[in-house]
Amino acid sequence: MSKSIISDYRAFHKLTKRLTTVVGLWPYENSCIFYRLLPYFQISLNLILVLAMLGFVCKHFSNISLVTSSLSIMTTFMTVIIKLFCLVVNRKDLTELHKNLDPYFNELLNHSKLSKLIYKKMNIFKSISWTLFALSICYYTNEMKTKKYRSICPSDLCKITSNRLFYQIYLAFETLASFESFFVTTAADSLFMLYVFQIIAKLREISHCITHIKDKNENSVVGKYVSQYVKLIRCRDLLEKIYGPIILWIMGTNTIVFCSLLFQISQIESISIVQGLLLIMCIALKMIQIFMYSWSGSWLTEESEDCRDAVYAANWYGNKRLMTSVVIILMQRPLTLTLYNFSSVSVRNFITVFNAAISYFFSLQSLTSNEQK
Repeated sequence: MSKSIISDYRAFHKLTKRLTTVVGLWPYENSCIFYRLLPYFQISLNLILVLAMLGFVCKHFSNISLVTSSLSIMTTFMTVIIKLFCLVVNRKDLTELHKNLDPYFNELLNHSKLSKLIYKKMNIFKSISWTLFALSICYYTNEMKTKKYRSICPSDLCKITSNRLFYQIYLAFETLASFESFFVTTAADSLFMLYVFQIIAKLREISHCITHIKDKNENSVVGKYVSQYVKLIRCRDLLEKIYGPIILWIMGTNTIVFCSLLFQISQIESISIVQGLLLIMCIALKMIQIFMYSWSGSWLTEESEDCRDAVYAANWYGNKRLMTSVVIILMQRPLTLTLYNFSSVSVRNFITVFNAAISYFFSLQSLTSNEQK
């Protein structure tokens, strides 16, 4: 049982490391200049396409159907830019977060007694990560097949000249940007889930060790885990700093994307099987992306509360040497991820996005019906 759970974690860790290495985001200590400049190249690549699509949207702003379909693609590339920018700007914080969490698991893999408890529900993280990866591959591959001889992104750049060579270069440019957006999206999202799981596993170890503490070493052991809990608070703060803008952006833009996809479906009189599959895969991809952030935030809060409950239920009553250390943990708030101190990352965000998307969808339908009249 424990071996299969550990293998799930290793597979999840290996997938995340490979994806982040491809896009230059894995926090290696000694990396070459090319590896550090790779994210900047991807930011420039996506920024050119975003500006091109923005000009296209401004030119055809009166066409609601065309604008909504263009915005859904443009926000995808803008999301890639936001993710790259946040991870590159906070590279030092990302390295600190990695040093505080990742090396700990190399030692814990050989701890057979705690592995079953700590790696509980590891298959959920692995399944979500692999589902995101598989759906992304299917979606981007099928979209490129359906637009083999046309521009992938809605823009007028390919129309400024009749030169076939320029057109082929532009298509290659868009294809490269699409592949980069796939790797950046899956890498950044999987990296977030990896660090959340590592924090949760550390909380489980703290709660287990304090509830099964030995009398002779109780003072030193509790002091050790208090310092580790303080370190986890620091890790939570770093995770908020790095991923706060990303989560806020995803929650806002995916609302627009859901709205535009629903609007496109409502405007299509006849739809092919391939187009229908593409729309379904796109919706499923965005749903999983929002769910993995909101569910991870909810689970982190739940595990933090369980840790505090376990510490409170431990046998520390009347022991003055332990009271100070235990009170430090009990006085801390649960490790909740917040978005700039006005909203916590939880499953409620998942529901809010869909409610807002449906509201915007009905507003767009009313606008188009008024125009037709």
